[in-house]
Amino acid sequence: MLSCIFRAELSSASAEVYPQALLAPRGARNVHVHISVTRGGLSKDGENWESIYFADKVIMPMWRFRVISLLREAYNHEDFIMPDECRDQFPDYTSYNRLLNNQYQKYWFVNFSPADENHHHNVSYLGRYLKRPALANSRLRHYDGRSVIFNYYDHKEKKHKNYECSVEAFIERLTQHIPEKFFKMIRYYGFLANRVRKTLLPKVYDLLDQTIEAAQSVTYSSLMKANYAVDPLICILCGSEMRLSGFTNSTPLSKLRQHHEKLAKMKEVRL
Repeated sequence: MLSCIFRAELSSASAEVYPQALLAPRGARNVHVHISVTRGGLSKDGENWESIYFADKVIMPMWRFRVISLLREAYNHEDFIMPDECRDQFPDYTSYNRLLNNQYQKYWFVNFSPADENHHHNVSYLGRYLKRPALANSRLRHYDGRSVIFNYYDHKEKKHKNYECSVEAFIERLTQHIPEKFFKMIRYYGFLANRVRKTLLPKVYDLLDQTIEAAQSVTYSSLMKANYAVDPLICILCGSEMRLSGFTNSTPLSKLRQHHEKLAKMKEVRL
């Protein structure tokens, strides 16, 4: 569905922009899409950078029209699947079309965040949806082998609450947020699409007078220091930096602990 919507929308665009779509089903089941779009794009001939301004009052009816049109066209497609809970309510195209007409009369909420120059904040915000679990360990309150109690925020009452459910129900809720195999949680369009980015992206850098920054190498120790304020290469006994001197296979940890002082002082250990 995302691909169809973007193909329909971008086909009428006057410039090659960069929309980034992110499917975000987190917390309570409220599947929505985050779209990160550049405030400009390449002209059709690829020679100029054209600024673009987005206004929610203008975009909202366009977005509503595209989605409703897509759903109308999809009804007669072979791969269209009506959810079981909706088949009795909308058994034919007439009743289905009546539903779409009713939705078309409503105001659709389209939220536009202001342009942000802090790209680290943007990446961190989107990264929470991509890599973090739907439920943080800190929200788990109790588990006795039969039931689970976890904390959540009730947006209607605007306060935190505890919720108790069986282990099976908890696992079912949690697994709903696991995407299907090979499903792409994030997609790129415009001049960042895979088939054109090698040719169009250098033009974008030239027109914006920007240079391509080389990717910084990230090590295990730097990640540990940045996220946990712990340097794994520092010896906990003497505070010196540890260096790899060799490998020893099939040695139980209990046996290594007997020689921890010699290992820390980089002395020879016979095992």
